[in-house]
Amino acid sequence: MRLASFKTDDGIRLGALCADQTALVDFHAAATALGSTLPAACAGLLAMIEAGDAGLDAARELLLAEDAARPEGTRLALDAVSWAPPLIPPRLLCFSVYEQHMRQAFESVLSIKAGKGISKTAKALGLIRMPKSFYRKPLYYKGNNLSVSAHETDVLWPRWTEQLDYEMELGVVIGKAGKNIDPNKAMDHVFGYTCFNDFSARDKMMEEIPWGGVGPIKGKDFDTGNAYGPWVVTKDEIPDPYDLSMQVRVNGKVRGDSSTAGMSHPISRMIEVASDEEYIVPGELIGTGAAGNGCGIEILRFLEPGDVVEIEIDRIGVLRNTVVRPA
Repeated sequence: MRLASFKTDDGIRLGALCADQTALVDFHAAATALGSTLPAACAGLLAMIEAGDAGLDAARELLLAEDAARPEGTRLALDAVSWAPPLIPPRLLCFSVYEQHMRQAFESVLSIKAGKGISKTAKALGLIRMPKSFYRKPLYYKGNNLSVSAHETDVLWPRWTEQLDYEMELGVVIGKAGKNIDPNKAMDHVFGYTCFNDFSARDKMMEEIPWGGVGPIKGKDFDTGNAYGPWVVTKDEIPDPYDLSMQVRVNGKVRGDSSTAGMSHPISRMIEVASDEEYIVPGELIGTGAAGNGCGIEILRFLEPGDVVEIEIDRIGVLRNTVVRPA
């Protein structure tokens, strides 16, 4: 299933993409039209995740009944949906596991700071190397879980950046709590997958990170900066998350192609590290990091106010946002 949250006059509701993928089925409207009570697990995505298999079964039964009866007023055309983030995640972890992205980003930063000539020479001499820690285990920082944005909503341009960038990422939504999770059992804790765009202020990041390796501060911490959606695809529909093609477009033109096959660490290892002496919880969102060719920093081409950014991932869909500089 592809599960999405959307806005109504009565608040946020949960729905799912219909079988022909042309419209969103409103669970609340469907239950009402069918003369039944809305299952508690279908009231919101977090409730469904916490209900486990019973929640998914309730949603499937409601979808089957709606599809058979097709009552009026239960479906929303996709272009008429007022999207909301699938859920406000209780925690947001941002990993970085794509070697190609890291190498290309390092080369670009060196070019900015030392000049293109030095960057090319360092690359030719093999001096741009990944730190050994990158290969030992996946590293992450904790993002702002409250700054999430939905599909087809504006991302606000921070006043202090001139190098706003996109990051094409696969997002993983946790379905089951756990601590010190065995990597061989880690995928049992996954609920589903989504498109994630971790908007980043590169000039601010280059000011902040050299302060002692504390990681990104305001460079990745501003309102609306974490966009994801348009929905969460349940893991049964994506049996192999390491074989998904990815593409980022700006104003309809391709900026980069990639694949989740480029991960240097599997999702199971990320879950193992995230749960090391700390609980992961249902609804938690894990960004797996920018894929190779998935950022403007890699090609030294950043966004402009008004740009429309699309992240497309095979078997999931397209996440679309417009960057807007406030007046």
